[in-house]
Amino acid sequence: MAGLEKISHIQFSFLLFGFISGFEGLFLSEAKVLKQDVWMANVLNICIGIGVLSLIYYVHRQYPQISLVEICNKVLGKWVGKSILCIYLLYNLESTSGGLRAMTMSYRTIMLPNTNANVLIFTCVICSTYGVYIGLGTLVRMNMVILPFFLIGFLFTCPFVFPEIQTNPFLPPFQSNLSEVIAQSMSIFTFNFSQVITFGFLMSRVERPRKIFLSSMIAIIMSGLYMLIITYLCLGSLGFNYISTSMFPFFSTIQLVKFGEYLERIEVMNIGLWTVLTLLSVIVTQYVFTLVLANILNIKKKKPLVFVVGLLFFAHTCRSYIRTADHFTYGAKIFTISSLFPCIIFPILLAVFTMIRTRSKKPI
Repeated sequence: MAGLEKISHIQFSFLLFGFISGFEGLFLSEAKVLKQDVWMANVLNICIGIGVLSLIYYVHRQYPQISLVEICNKVLGKWVGKSILCIYLLYNLESTSGGLRAMTMSYRTIMLPNTNANVLIFTCVICSTYGVYIGLGTLVRMNMVILPFFLIGFLFTCPFVFPEIQTNPFLPPFQSNLSEVIAQSMSIFTFNFSQVITFGFLMSRVERPRKIFLSSMIAIIMSGLYMLIITYLCLGSLGFNYISTSMFPFFSTIQLVKFGEYLERIEVMNIGLWTVLTLLSVIVTQYVFTLVLANILNIKKKKPLVFVVGLLFFAHTCRSYIRTADHFTYGAKIFTISSLFPCIIFPILLAVFTMIRTRSKKPI
């Protein structure tokens, strides 16, 4: 792991957008339930993401010179803080393992059906471990290079999908129950914007912290718009019936685009760019996992720990979500609930105790 170099708020927001966009639209499980009302869940999810961001930013503004790990120990106490950080590490581990398994599953379904899943997982972990080793500065610069190509490829593909859309898939609206909208909003938050808490551990690395909130809020809004566009294209071009049976609807939508003989499989190029962003998401979570674990164990030299964490991620992923049905069941019924504490309750507790601690120090 390289030195703890600083990054700009623009690089931070680009990294946040690339992180969220890496996993967005892979399964579209919320669209299979809400259908034309899925946009409501997306809008609500954007609001929740901005709310969590505002809580973390408030806490960071009170202690701008130290990291969120140190803030947690200072505000909540050493042992309570470390206990909560351990819960976050468990969440980080299971979410990253689920992401690695999802990426492996998509490759084995679309392009490499005869390749052993553990081989693909090992390849991804090697890349992510090396990414952690080279440091955050190199990662954000790589993201600034890759993200424009990803957006150009996405925007270039969209106009060729629109002719396949015959009717507005978001009409008629308000056909779902409020409970269904809230449940699916939490599902979207779990798999996309819940990692805002992960970026809270990187806020102390930003050079101009006062500009973090605005740039990050724009990144969250743009990620939500990207999700809305993906959902609109998939529902409009494939239809509700096909969406409910397709494992990867967005890849199926891209397959509709053909440019003659030589660019018939254009989805392969988009999948390549998507893979880089997904790997970037895995690298960021593994990077933060290493930082938090090193703080809990009081480890000063982090480079040997990088490889230990890489082996841990590989072993856990190989033993988790082996069957596709297990992966979907865990994500739909367990992960949404298990992520509530580290992603929502933890920021609320931290903000409340920070507010109490700050007000108690003010003179009467």
